[in-house]
Amino acid sequence: MEKPTPRINSQLREKYVGSTVRMAGKVVSFSGETAVMNATDGGQVLIKLSGESQWGTEFVEVIGRVENDFSIMEFKSCNLGNNFGKLRKKEKG
Repeated sequence: MEKPTPRINSQLREKYVGSTVRMAGKVVSFSGETAVMNATDGGQVLIKLSGESQWGTEFVEVIGRVENDFSIMEFKSCNLGNNFGKLRKKEKG
């Protein structure tokens, strides 16, 4: 059985250095072997990509290890679509 993986935001990273975590967020940019994401609390987090990343949507969940510099080394990721966390307005009428 797999060990539970805590879901974190940018502020919780320091509590999980060396641990495997999950973090969902919005993709801000890519540069070489890294990406920057806005976490659910609005803080930006550097993601060190695994080389097998298949990021194809605006929102992604990353499973990885929190490094000493508080970046996250990606093990796996999951595309969450382009509307994750956005509320839809009720149509009038």
